[in-house]
Amino acid sequence: MADDKRRQGKRVSVDIVFHGGGHATNLTGKVRDLSQVGLFLATRHFIPLGKQVHLEFTLPTGKVDAVGEVRWIARGDRVEEPGLGIRFLRLSSASAKAIDLAIEASDD
Repeated sequence: MADDKRRQGKRVSVDIVFHGGGHATNLTGKVRDLSQVGLFLATRHFIPLGKQVHLEFTLPTGKVDAVGEVRWIARGDRVEEPGLGIRFLRLSSASAKAIDLAIEASDD
C-alpha cells in the first residue's frame, strides 16, 4: 500500500468469517490482515467512512470483541480485494491478548 501510516504494528493474515455490525448495520465478510490497531474486512457490503461498527469474531487464540470505525473503503475496482479498513476504537484486554497470540503464532 502506498500509505504506510495505515500499517501500524505487526499484522497477521487470517481468514475468518464475520457476521455483525450492530445498530442497523449488518456486515458479513472475512477478516483479513489483522493487527492491534485494526483489520481489513473483505466484503462487498460497504458502509460510510467514519461509521462505527461492533465487531465480534473468534480467532484460534480467543474471542475478539471490539468497536471499530471505517477508515477506508476498497471498492475492488483495481487490483485490491473489495472491503473495509477498520480501525479499533475500543478493544478489551482479552481481545488484545487474543490478537497478540495470533500474531505471535504466525511468526513461528
